[in-house]
Amino acid sequence: MDIGEVVPAFEPDCDYRRKPGEVIVCHLFRNLNGKKGVKINMKKIIVVCSVLVLFAGLAQDNARGAEPNDFPEFTITQNGETAPGYLIGSVDSRNPDVGSYFMIMDNSAVPVFYSKTQSLGELMCNGLFAYRTEIPGMSKKYTWYLQDEDFIDVDTFQMGNGYLADNHDFQILPNGHALMLCYDSQIIDMSEIIEGGHPAANITGAVIQELDVQKNVIFQWRSWDHIPITDTYQDVTKARFGYIHVNSIELDETDGNIILSCRETSEVIKICRVTGEVMWRMGAKNNEFTFINEHPENSPRYFKLMHDVRRHANGHLTMFDNGADAKDMERTYSRAVEYDLDEINKTATMVWEFRHSPDILALSGGDCIRLANGNTIVRWGSAAKAGDAPAMTEADTNGQLVYEITPSQEDVTGGFKRFVWPLENQCTTVEIFELLEGNEYVFNEGDEITGVTLKVNTLESPTYYNEVYVNREPFAPLYSVFSGKAPRVLPVRVIITQWEIDSINADISFDAESFGFADSTDQFGYADANHLMVYHRPTEGYGMFTPLPTYYNYVTKQLKATMTQFGEFIFCFSDLEEVANAPILIEPEDQGTVNQELPVSFSWTPRGFARWNHLQIATDEGFTTLVVDESWMTESRYTWSSAVPNTTYHYRVKITNYGGTSEWSTGSFRTVPPMIEVTAPNGGEQWQRGLEYFIKWNDNIDEDVVLELYKDDTLVRTIGTVPSDRAHEWEVDLALEPGCDYSIKVKSSMNESLFDMSDGTFSIDVPTGDFNCDGCVRLDDLAVLVGEWLEEHSELITDLYQNGKVDFKDYAVFAENYKTGASCP
Repeated sequence: MDIGEVVPAFEPDCDYRRKPGEVIVCHLFRNLNGKKGVKINMKKIIVVCSVLVLFAGLAQDNARGAEPNDFPEFTITQNGETAPGYLIGSVDSRNPDVGSYFMIMDNSAVPVFYSKTQSLGELMCNGLFAYRTEIPGMSKKYTWYLQDEDFIDVDTFQMGNGYLADNHDFQILPNGHALMLCYDSQIIDMSEIIEGGHPAANITGAVIQELDVQKNVIFQWRSWDHIPITDTYQDVTKARFGYIHVNSIELDETDGNIILSCRETSEVIKICRVTGEVMWRMGAKNNEFTFINEHPENSPRYFKLMHDVRRHANGHLTMFDNGADAKDMERTYSRAVEYDLDEINKTATMVWEFRHSPDILALSGGDCIRLANGNTIVRWGSAAKAGDAPAMTEADTNGQLVYEITPSQEDVTGGFKRFVWPLENQCTTVEIFELLEGNEYVFNEGDEITGVTLKVNTLESPTYYNEVYVNREPFAPLYSVFSGKAPRVLPVRVIITQWEIDSINADISFDAESFGFADSTDQFGYADANHLMVYHRPTEGYGMFTPLPTYYNYVTKQLKATMTQFGEFIFCFSDLEEVANAPILIEPEDQGTVNQELPVSFSWTPRGFARWNHLQIATDEGFTTLVVDESWMTESRYTWSSAVPNTTYHYRVKITNYGGTSEWSTGSFRTVPPMIEVTAPNGGEQWQRGLEYFIKWNDNIDEDVVLELYKDDTLVRTIGTVPSDRAHEWEVDLALEPGCDYSIKVKSSMNESLFDMSDGTFSIDVPTGDFNCDGCVRLDDLAVLVGEWLEEHSELITDLYQNGKVDFKDYAVFAENYKTGASCP
């Protein structure tokens, strides 16, 4: 805004103008059509304006020097024409002389709005803003919110099936559905997968869900079911690690499937929404693509540890390529990069990149945001947060820097994006007066192009004077409701309202070139105009959309329908066909056991779309004696508290979607009493003081367990109370007395009578070959070895070579240790 500009853009006869140091608050009463008075005849609205003195915490003035004393300062570089719009973002200050602000500024860093208490999240395709807050008391678990341009929360989102959302990404789809992401931790015995693996590793995978407008889960994908843990670049011997770290989710508008950015496997993955299967993997260990026009020195991992992978209407893929992290510093720069993908021939041709000069290395985070004019916003993630990079860089289609903004003061960092604000400035409204039957009206006026034409067939009006307003907005509809399966929707809406018209029948035409779906290279070229359908509802933002008979004239490039009501119009096409695939059973483990004193948890995950679930539990394999029969469930989980002790049950699950009903997936389990079973040390182990070893056990309880160390059946010490993760790494205390008569007890923290002990004793700091534990390896121990000579079984105490038998290899080990030990003369 400029000094003296009318706020907002009123008709010329409205003479309320802002002065420096003042804020004008204008209250526009909505007209009879429910639309704000933008380019509407002023005699149809009432305008009340009041002038308020500028107050701390909120400024809407563009005179440099009017900001508070603690307002941040910026260094700006501008080399060319930027995309339209304001800079919108925030600064975080650890400088006592500088405040932390959310702000909206022009290219000269002159603010039109700033606040210490209000902010806008990420702009979604429907014109609302998404932000998240951490759930109190739950680390790294978040709730997502949608807010409007006035900072008012209008909706809340959380994942289904018991999962809680992560903070990395959230996407509202044009049809009102939502894509959500969470991190899911599992305790996994990695020693069964790789040598040296932790027997109770806490590993984090990912779960992706699509929610419909009722917030029911209709699609779910788990990394555990499709991506092996060993595909990660993380150290898989660690006790805790995230093996995939999905950090962006994207609906591929070109075909309706899902694209994921997976940082720790350094790859882009495409998932089929119909089957849940991986369609392709790009980059890293399982790369299926040939890279063209890339930098050969970065081969074979042309991109690494990336963020913000996005698919565009032209089929291109952009990403922020971090290039390195603290464990892999081979490359010393980050960049934004764009590939032209050929999914049939599996080629990825680099067609654009931006590398800063001098280089910037962001070890985490980062964004690559393509703007409507072809420019790209680059945000530098952790480098910007550390003060080592600009708050925002804008590059042109040639990969050249055109704009950059950086906080100037020490210990002040920030991040910005760019879009046209207020959002109504992205909209186009044209009005026509005194419509008559039989006439055709094109709602274009100078540079204001709506692309809408009405040919009035019949019209009833109580007076000769009437008006029709066409408002075209580049946003998806709000709160979309459809009968049956929701179609895919283009992110544009047209609202047609009237004054003094009782009824109308008109042929309505939408110009395909203006709207961007006339050609495959257009903005919405992924939508075939021949298959587009116009949908309508009488009230903007409320109610069910219904399809109108629609046809496309490919000669005139007009999408045509007949309207009999005013209201909201959108453009839709069919989503992917649904196929009913049998689900994947998660728990109870097939042919496993469950604690008969606890409720039994059932969970499963679909293969593709699943609208409703059907669970049956029976006491017979033929499912003739049902004890549970739950159908039309919208969640893929169930808790059952009526299981009978010492009983085998059979269960099965099938799903239903708009493609039909799947086959059953079947499993069984048996209820057993609570149990704990020590598996290590369990007799014969030789441990040394000062080294770490795993205490292992099996159990079916929920509570923590207590680990105790015994010597000759006497309690020596309590090692600790630990989660029942079935393994605990223990460093043998240096103060312990050497001996062969140690054992471990694992007991319930809630039930002293529920415990188990090692089946046999193990030794601590006893010399190898000292079979009788007298502190010295000598002939009496040789006699024990001779007694088991050439035997082969798992209980041999003289199997020093640990190959399941006693032979010359064990004798060689014994000979090496002969006459060793503290008690030897």
